[in-house]
Amino acid sequence: KEMISRRLTKAQKAEILEAYKAGDNTNLIAEKYNCTPNTINRTVKTLLSELEYTLLKKNRSKISYKKERLV
Repeated sequence: KEMISRRLTKAQKAEILEAYKAGDNTNLIAEKYNCTPNTINRTVKTLLSELEYTLLKKNRSKISYKKERLV
């Protein structure tokens, strides 16, 4: 699968951050925006402070655990 190199818009970055905060799967977010999961993580990391990012990562693992338990 070939990735096209392009910049994400400010609006896309905001949408990515919201989806990430909501606990959406990084791979699915990346697919939606036609980029790599690494780009998603990098984008989120640049939009947050180190502390916010660390806390968000912890919360995401709790959210994904709860989602798995509901399935």
